[in-house]
Amino acid sequence: MTMRTDPPAAAPGRRPREMPAPLLALRHIHLLDGLADPELAEIAQAARWHHWRRGRTIVRHSDAGRDLILIASGRVRVTLLSPGGRELRLRELGAGELFGEIAAIDGGPRSASVVALEDSVLGHLAPQDFLQLLQRHWPVCEALLLRLAGAVRELTGRCYELGALSVPQRLAAELLRRAEAGGPRLDPAPHHPDLAACIGSSREQVSRTLARLVRSGLLRRDGTALCLSDPRRLRRLAQGLAEGLAGGADDTN
Repeated sequence: MTMRTDPPAAAPGRRPREMPAPLLALRHIHLLDGLADPELAEIAQAARWHHWRRGRTIVRHSDAGRDLILIASGRVRVTLLSPGGRELRLRELGAGELFGEIAAIDGGPRSASVVALEDSVLGHLAPQDFLQLLQRHWPVCEALLLRLAGAVRELTGRCYELGALSVPQRLAAELLRRAEAGGPRLDPAPHHPDLAACIGSSREQVSRTLARLVRSGLLRRDGTALCLSDPRRLRRLAQGLAEGLAGGADDTN
């Protein structure tokens, strides 16, 4: 691996987030668990470290860039836009995670866009350095295989939801995913445009569906929070087992 010293891309007119020590940052990258400090130091020298301010697009769908990108601090969103401008949000990633591995492996264009949700510090690793890392360290290669397998399972489930489930079912599934991460009380309540972008629907349709779910007793509003008052019935709805709630032909988009 070769040393790269590109200057960080700090936000104009704003004091950039403090750059963490590269070696310390790499110790928290999940893919690199198990590597000793000498190996991490070599990766730290090979990487180019950049500041990205909130709202900046880091990579664009179909771009030719091939770097693997390591998240030292901050948070990003992986997203796609339809030709009509509708956003589909695929996932959010935080410190310790990474993105860009598909293009780094197969040399193809970027499969999605990535936007900084907050000021972030990212390490960019050239594809040849990443592939050399995989060849030299089986634990890293094994961790990547497990990550890719998990992504295939997750995206297969999302494709099934988008192609086979109604809006109420997709919305129920998304709310259950959020509850698994943070508990049945979602505070603050998710914004309707955010939910719409996550389930491939419109803000208006999400608003109507949430109102129906509240009237049906599956959800409850409590101040700024949205509470899953009956997770069992909500899960039955997501599975298509709750009659009268899954919606009809007008609930498919």
